[in-house]
Amino acid sequence: MSRSWTMLALVLAVELATAPQADVLNRMAAVNSDLHSFSATLRAHVTMKSFPFLSADLVGTYYYKEPDKTKVVFNSGVPLVASQFNKLYAHIESPSRWREVYNVTLLSDDGITSKFRLVPRKHGNVDRIEVAADDKAATVTSMRWEYGNGGYAEMINRYTRIGNDLVVESQKGHVEEPGYVADLNSTIDDYRINPSLPDSLFVDR
Repeated sequence: MSRSWTMLALVLAVELATAPQADVLNRMAAVNSDLHSFSATLRAHVTMKSFPFLSADLVGTYYYKEPDKTKVVFNSGVPLVASQFNKLYAHIESPSRWREVYNVTLLSDDGITSKFRLVPRKHGNVDRIEVAADDKAATVTSMRWEYGNGGYAEMINRYTRIGNDLVVESQKGHVEEPGYVADLNSTIDDYRINPSLPDSLFVDR
């Protein structure tokens, strides 16, 4: 085989390998393209499996503003539990930002579920994120964050449709970090789509 044909074969192989990833990611990024912000009521039940072995019910408001602002403000519940729960939501990025924030690898795609590995481009406390996505709906079904301290957190999502948008209606998760182990179940409802949210809302005080 000539050098030119060898190079062409290599190029085609790379294109074929990256095409499924690009297709799935592009469709995931296009979901909710008209959703620019939201607020919603979040209700969570958290059971700590480590000291002080508390069970707590939290109620708060979940805010999102594109491209990457998220915040949960709890108005009831145990502050210690609420602060740990809030950390998890700070790590959730929209698929439309994955290529910018992470090195993205498609691990597998069986035509039903795609599995990705996301490695942060900027070093921090998250080493990598393992993601499963529903190919048909182009939505994230589960995420698992692997932390540098040896801990992890995982979340499974269920969705509902509000108008033209697919939004999370419930989540089930588990967190294990040094000194903190917990199970959590949450529901998210009372969505307000595209409210005007000031940037100052997302500044920690």
